[in-house]
Amino acid sequence: MGFDTRKFEKTITAGLLLSCALLVSGKTALARERKVLQKTTSAPADPQNRAADAWIDQTAGSTGANHGGDTTLRVTSFNPGTTQNQRALVLFDLSSIPGAGVKLATLSLFMSTAPGVSRNYQARRITSLWSESAVSWSNRLSGTAWGVAGGDVSGAVSATTASGTTSGVSLNWTITTDVRRYFGAATPSGSYGTLIRDATENSGTARTAVFSSKEDPTEANRPKLTIEYIQNVEGLTTAPGSAQITLSWSYPPAVGTVLSATVGVLILRQANGPIAANVVPTDGTTPTRNAGCTNMVGAATVVFNSNTLPTTFNDSAAGNNPDCPPVNGTLYYYKVFTRDAANAYSQNGATSNFVPMATATPSATPSLRQGDLWLSPTGSTTLAAPGIIPSKVVAIGSSSRVINGVKPSDGTPVFAPVSTGGTISGRPTVLEGLDASIGRDVTYSANNDGFVYAIDSATGDILWMANPTGLTTNGFTGGASVVVKSFSGLAYTLTSDLVVVGTRNAGSTTTNRIVGIDGNTGATLWQLIGNSGGNPPMDIVASTPFIDFTNNTLWVTSHSAGGAAQPSLWKINPNTGLRLATANLGNITGSPVVTVAANALFVGNDAGVLFAINPVTAGTLASFNGGNTVVTGSPVMLNFASPYTVIFSGATTVKAVIFDSSTNTFTTTGPGTWSTTTPAGCTPSAPLGFPGFPKIYIGCSDGHLYQLDALTGAIDGNRTLDPNTTIGDPALDVELSRIIAGSTDSRVYAFTFPF
Repeated sequence: MGFDTRKFEKTITAGLLLSCALLVSGKTALARERKVLQKTTSAPADPQNRAADAWIDQTAGSTGANHGGDTTLRVTSFNPGTTQNQRALVLFDLSSIPGAGVKLATLSLFMSTAPGVSRNYQARRITSLWSESAVSWSNRLSGTAWGVAGGDVSGAVSATTASGTTSGVSLNWTITTDVRRYFGAATPSGSYGTLIRDATENSGTARTAVFSSKEDPTEANRPKLTIEYIQNVEGLTTAPGSAQITLSWSYPPAVGTVLSATVGVLILRQANGPIAANVVPTDGTTPTRNAGCTNMVGAATVVFNSNTLPTTFNDSAAGNNPDCPPVNGTLYYYKVFTRDAANAYSQNGATSNFVPMATATPSATPSLRQGDLWLSPTGSTTLAAPGIIPSKVVAIGSSSRVINGVKPSDGTPVFAPVSTGGTISGRPTVLEGLDASIGRDVTYSANNDGFVYAIDSATGDILWMANPTGLTTNGFTGGASVVVKSFSGLAYTLTSDLVVVGTRNAGSTTTNRIVGIDGNTGATLWQLIGNSGGNPPMDIVASTPFIDFTNNTLWVTSHSAGGAAQPSLWKINPNTGLRLATANLGNITGSPVVTVAANALFVGNDAGVLFAINPVTAGTLASFNGGNTVVTGSPVMLNFASPYTVIFSGATTVKAVIFDSSTNTFTTTGPGTWSTTTPAGCTPSAPLGFPGFPKIYIGCSDGHLYQLDALTGAIDGNRTLDPNTTIGDPALDVELSRIIAGSTDSRVYAFTFPF
């Protein structure tokens, strides 16, 4: 391989030696790098697709005005008796920078016109999603106000810069801490940009600075963000053996200008629990493994520190760790930091949520060895099943308001995390472009901010975002379902796919609604509103709607005002949103499921009762009280035809019963039926299984994924994710034989199935 002739900013002896080693070894190295983000069309072009900027005006009559398309940004302090302050907002597209430890981030704005008197201009981190085409002093999105007029920002000032009085110069703000949040420092959050304001507004004399926006014809004058960072390793995997664990990884190529070459990795290890986000090495230090293995970083042991660009580490007495090899039967967590020639690490200051981690359990018995295929940190709780296009993408939502897209094969990013306006507690729905009417791989997400998002599953670009109810009180906790036109029959008459969501307006038990949205445009096509238009009252919807493609029907569950006082099962025409039938079954939080033959619908309520429902009339055919407090999530059917084996989770059990549609009866004892109490009575997730497959999978509140025999209910395998956490609903990539599940420890894990 040819030697990379890019010049290092600092030429040091270690760097020269490393360059020679690279020539000999042929390894690809990353480095501490610098990248300038700025919207350009000249080579190398940077389209900054997710970027935005605008200025907002407090002047009476202008608080609703949008200036997102202006070529300038204005910052003004003025109050001649009425407030006329102006502020600038800038947002950069960070997607070209991979997962990394951010070392420095500098915001630069070109000031074409300086104020007559030097002013102090504050940079503050924006904390809410906003749109360039709609933002104003009053609103952040069309029809959605800021929490505080003038912009929702962090209470802390990120940086302050004096303007001076010279025009035609750039002003700089160091906003490293703000940018680090997106890359996993402290509590991770979406990237919503920076607000620039005068530190002392309401001057008696107008004091204005004019800056260039990204629409300025002169590219060099447009806003820019300069980031220095160290990339993480990629493809971290573990291979457990007997009293040994081998870690493997690779180094991604540089995507910016190299400042200081990466020389190797630092590996920390901890038993029986994840390594905390605040366990990070200090830049400038070189912690190493010592003979007693007592050299610690936080609560984690230093087991490896190399400056020879290794791609493997053998944790064993005969390998790279003779002093404290792993013990059989113990679960180990590893955290791998890259380091550069200056001993700076791929951490984001005092905390780093997104540094690559891996787990493994060694054993003398091969069948008891466990190692995850990959582990993807999300920075916050993730309990809904991820959306999956097999072998292409895993779409992961979380309570950090960010959607991640990773490869199911190794967990590396497909697209950079997408910042949305609200937490995501429902499963994202993912469609391939060959099936979707929008004509591209797409992820639909319903968020608790009351918006639904369509995201390109290949790039992470937001194709559209919409508040379908037009209200701020209607959030979504269930997922979005999609009536896919290419899967539907002639009875489906809409011209595009239909995205269906139900609201969780906790302030009302009567006026919640179910909404149908055009999958191509985000336009609201219809709304079924409780207690309106002849409809009965509707309590909160916490579930994901079910699509019966055979009968062109939507089924949605809801609560019922605390009991069976009003409907909790709704049958709807997807073309029109008209209510076809309802049933009063008590509070229902889980989703229904309809048989392939469409001769029965199964749904469980929050009192632990499983119902078989007539799909035509919504009348009850039969019911079974599971006696375990609640039916969690959606039941699973194991047959294409009657009699149906129906499997469902309760508070501490998983049960299988048989329903015969010819007699409309449940069989709860005898062959094919079973009841399995979870280990130590842990709380199970919704079951995962499908017709013809011999296994059932559940996550549990003891940190395990359990594999059950579908015929007997016997637990015949398990994987330990984190014994101190709750595991959410799992999902399967059936092409790659991956089972993937999130947890309350802010991580998503992938294993090979069957166990």
